Amino acid sequence: MQDLQEQVRLLREIRLALQENDFARAIGYLERIVEIAKERGDLSAAARHLGNLALTYYRAGQPDPALANFEEALVCAREENDRLTENGLLGNMGNILRELGRYDEAMRYLNEALLIAQEVGDKRGRGIWLTNLGLVHDDLEQPGVAFDMHQQAADIARQLFDQPNVALRLGHMGNSKVALGHYDASLQYFSEAADIYEQLGRDQDLALRLGIIGNLHAHIGRQETDPNAAREHFRAALNYYERTLGLARDMGDPMSEAELLRSIGHVLIDVGYHQEAVGFLENAAHIFEQIGDKQKANQIRSLLSRLS
Repeated sequence: MQDLQEQVRLLREIRLALQENDFARAIGYLERIVEIAKERGDLSAAARHLGNLALTYYRAGQPDPALANFEEALVCAREENDRLTENGLLGNMGNILRELGRYDEAMRYLNEALLIAQEVGDKRGRGIWLTNLGLVHDDLEQPGVAFDMHQQAADIARQLFDQPNVALRLGHMGNSKVALGHYDASLQYFSEAADIYEQLGRDQDLALRLGIIGNLHAHIGRQETDPNAAREHFRAALNYYERTLGLARDMGDPMSEAELLRSIGHVLIDVGYHQEAVGFLENAAHIFEQIGDKQKANQIRSLLSRLS
C-alpha cells in the first residue's frame, strides 16, 4: 500500500514537473519510480517508465541518455514478453533517430515496430510508424516511397475516424507530391486537409494549408505557358492569400500578415497590376519594420523603387 501511494505521488510530481518544463526534476522522479518498479519485479512497468524517462531526456536535449534508457527499456519489455510496450519503445526510438539524422537505424527500429504493431493489432501505432517512416524517406529525398507510406498512414487514420491525423497525413502526402514536382496533384491533398481543419475549427492549421495552396497556384501560374491558364492560377492564388490574410489578422499574427501582403503584391506584379501591387507591398514593408525584420522591409523597398 505504501509503495502504491509513493508511486501515485511520484507520478503527480512527474506530471507537474513536465508541465513546468523542469526536466531535471522530472528525471529525478522518473528514475525513482523506475527503481520502485524494478524492486517490485514489475519489468513491464519499469519498461514504460524507462521509456518516459528516455523521452524526457530527449526533451531536455540529451539524446545519448535518452537512447540508452530506451535500450534498457527494451530489455525489460522483452524479458516480460510485453510486445505492446516493445512496439511503442521501438517506434519512439525510430522517431528520435530520424530527428537525429540516423536514418538507417531509424528505419530498422520503425520497421520492427510496424511488424509488432501488426502482430498485436495496434492499428493506431501502425499509422504513426508509417508516418514516421514516410518522413524518413522524405528526409532522404525519396518522395515517391514517402508518399506511399503517408497514403497508407492516412488510410489508417480514416479507418479510425481520426480526422486530425487524416489532415496531418494529407499534408505530408502533399509535401511529397511537391518534392516530386507534381504541383497540380499536391493541391488536392492540401485542399482536403484545409477542409478538415476548417471543420475542426483549427484556424492556425487552416491558415497554413491555405497559404501553401496559394503559393502552389502562384508557382504553377509562373510556370504555365498558356496565358489564360496562368491567369486562372494567379486568380486562385490571390483568393487563397486573401482568405489566409483574414485568418492571420484574426489571430493577431503580424509576421504572417506581412508575408501574405508581400505574396499578394508579387502576384499582382505577375499579372501586370503594378500600381495595385504598390499598396500591398508598402503595407508589408511597414509591418516588417514594426516587427524588426529590417532585411525583408529593405528588400520590398528595393522592389518598390524599381516599380516607380
